[in-house]
Amino acid sequence: MGRKGGRSRSAVKRRAARRNGASGGRPRNTDRFARRIHEVCRTLAPRLPGIDPGDLRLIVRSLLLPPERRAVFTHKRKDGRYVF
Repeated sequence: MGRKGGRSRSAVKRRAARRNGASGGRPRNTDRFARRIHEVCRTLAPRLPGIDPGDLRLIVRSLLLPPERRAVFTHKRKDGRYVF
């Protein structure tokens, strides 16, 4: 009784278990999120040479966050209205 769960032995599960058992254990969600931002920025940077790396990081971070946590970028136009 109670042994049925967790008996799968796929290659993906073994790799995940090794990563989680490595020094430091399972990566925190913030570390995984930061790594994902870095990967996306590294992929996009060559295609967008005119964008400052810090600005690109902010944009990517905002887009990867869930909608309720996203930052909204606004810019004030000369006529006084704001655009997104």
